[in-house]
Amino acid sequence: MKATTAVIWATIYLIILYVVPNYSSSALLTGLLYVSFPVIFILMVIIVLKDDSIKSKELGKDDEWGYADKDKDELWIM
Repeated sequence: MKATTAVIWATIYLIILYVVPNYSSSALLTGLLYVSFPVIFILMVIIVLKDDSIKSKELGKDDEWGYADKDKDELWIM
């Protein structure tokens, strides 16, 4: 699953999480939604971190992490 798909599904879940308790009288359904909330979002984070569809250069021995779309000379340095 791609990162964008995981984010879309997590967003849909979040909307359902806040709509269902307002329109449903089922305490069991509401409880299941709230209990499963952390699992859904932890899975989303794992999928986003493991997604390798966006290619970026590998860091060299003395390189530091930074923005892939900016050169270090373009960034403001304190």
